[in-house]
Amino acid sequence: MFSMLYFPLVSSLATPEPAAPGNQAERFGHAVHEGKLQAAAQLTSRWIDESTASGTGEHPLHGVQLHADLQLLMGVEVEAEEYYRRSLKVIRTSKREIRAASCRNAAWQSLFRHRIGTALACFARVVDEPGIEPERTAEAQFGIVCALHELGRTGEALQALDEFAERLDNDLDDPNGHWRDLIATLRFDLAVQTELRCASKLSDHVYWQSGAAGERAAWRSRVTSGSAGPDAGTDAPEATLRDVSSPLLRTRIDYLRHLQLAALADRDAIGGLQQHLNWSREQGLGDYQRTLRLEIALAALAGAQPHYAHAMLEPLHPLVRAGATGHRQIEYLYCAAKTRQAQGRTQESLQLYSRYALVAMQCLREDASLQMPLASRVAKPGPQLDDVGARLPARYRRAYSYVLDNLERPDLSVREIAAEIGVTERALQSAFKNFLGLSPSELIRRQRMERIRAELTERAYAADRGVLVAANKWGVQNRSTLVNGYRKQFHEAPSETLER
Repeated sequence: MFSMLYFPLVSSLATPEPAAPGNQAERFGHAVHEGKLQAAAQLTSRWIDESTASGTGEHPLHGVQLHADLQLLMGVEVEAEEYYRRSLKVIRTSKREIRAASCRNAAWQSLFRHRIGTALACFARVVDEPGIEPERTAEAQFGIVCALHELGRTGEALQALDEFAERLDNDLDDPNGHWRDLIATLRFDLAVQTELRCASKLSDHVYWQSGAAGERAAWRSRVTSGSAGPDAGTDAPEATLRDVSSPLLRTRIDYLRHLQLAALADRDAIGGLQQHLNWSREQGLGDYQRTLRLEIALAALAGAQPHYAHAMLEPLHPLVRAGATGHRQIEYLYCAAKTRQAQGRTQESLQLYSRYALVAMQCLREDASLQMPLASRVAKPGPQLDDVGARLPARYRRAYSYVLDNLERPDLSVREIAAEIGVTERALQSAFKNFLGLSPSELIRRQRMERIRAELTERAYAADRGVLVAANKWGVQNRSTLVNGYRKQFHEAPSETLER
């Protein structure tokens, strides 16, 4: 996905480590801005090694997390997950910080694995977490923009981007203009991505075209009215993007301009596209290369150059399993079907397009469920939508699932949960605190209160039911326990929620 390239830059900007001249954080940020991602990975590795050699026994928190981020970017998921776990263990501050860091790490891992619903839920949880650094909140808002675009919800992505820009104006210190450069580039990127997928020759790209007319009209309305800012749209003044100073962002902007030209059948654009593809290969960005090949294939098909689209797809054929499904496969299946059609291989084209249509419909159904109110899906949340479960190691996800399945039981205990998965109570407590920033008891209370609140916010609820009925349904039988727990979590009494 296109957001991969921005990830290390956003991660660097959101890191609260002071970037003093010559220190590790400053050198890392400089390497990322310059587009030297391999060098940045080596810096974080040395940062960790030097800290270990110092004899303190402590890894540098931000160095470990930045190293994990770059390993994730380069597709080394096992090592990334290990370093994310180490970074959580280094946190010595509040439970709130552990929760925020855990959500943040799970969000990026889920987004890179194309579990878009989980990523969106995790990013939203970070934004809602009170008292964290504004840079971390901005990073989560950036993630929300990217996740919404991957879901084809470009209008909502634009709205989220506007909120991101507003937060920048109100809350963030941006003396070097790096955040502003990021927003300008991202806005241009979204415009190019939207225009490409709305091209007339790609009118049968049903996953995107299903909402294309409304989204495109909304986009143009925002550009015409100026509500999206002076740098909105593919027709943004050249000076706006020319002011972007980061070589990494300039690399992306130049590539996007060549992508636009390729979609307009300009054959001279191919050289610029190939240059960016070669750069990504040199930096070891395997998944980003895959994204580039798919974007270039779409542009080539829009520009009536199916032979070039085929050349871009050729290295991807062995990587796609016959029965593969999910967001990761949508663009590939569509482009492969279109290139077969252009080659006159009609039967193969129909088979691939049938697979594409099936996967697209499956994804659209899953995406639609993200708009459902919490009350309609709280009893058995699925793994795609569950941000909490994504942050736990596999063994303890079973414990979390057991909690969800038994929330309505007043006698549910930590001892019972530990016995269910075959660990000690102490091990269960430790795992939940390390990865969630909550004890099992606190998690049970929070989950119950969320479900009670979902019941109380149903419009039809007040007609024939009351607060205690909802509380009893979710295992809370004591009124003072209900009121105290509810007020602590939502800063209002249950009766106030019911009256609204």
